[in-house]
Amino acid sequence: MHTVSVEKMISVPAEDAWAALDEFGRVSEYNPHVATSKIINGPETGVGATRECVFEDGDRIEEEIVDYNPGSNYTVEFIDVGSMPLKRNQVQISVEERGDAAVVTMAATFEPKYGFLGTVMAKLMMESRFQKTFEEVLDGLEAYVLANREDSTERGRPGTF
Repeated sequence: MHTVSVEKMISVPAEDAWAALDEFGRVSEYNPHVATSKIINGPETGVGATRECVFEDGDRIEEEIVDYNPGSNYTVEFIDVGSMPLKRNQVQISVEERGDAAVVTMAATFEPKYGFLGTVMAKLMMESRFQKTFEEVLDGLEAYVLANREDSTERGRPGTF
């Protein structure tokens, strides 16, 4: 198993970061790699919520929340990895309040396909790709939450999702 973790302090309240992340079917709003996303099974969020993510190239994955702690964290299991070279992938996303900001952490634990070759590939390429993707997703999350707060403030309402 391989593990990659990225932590970012973003300049929004933790409750706003959580509100965006908790809209599980709307990950395409802030993840620059996902063209469309939607809930395909179960509740909108919480354990059992299952979403489909379709990428710009048309490839798709399905993910299900397997552990959920409201306002704090959830764990997503990839139940269909599409064409990704993965046997298994689990990502935990957590939000922690730090003053007026939020610290958001994304951590993946994954097992590559292809035995020894996959292990080498994971070390040489996949770990760094996960790290870069997580950084881009967290940058997108911050921009999305800030834009949503500004839009809400202009309409005279506090930032809500």
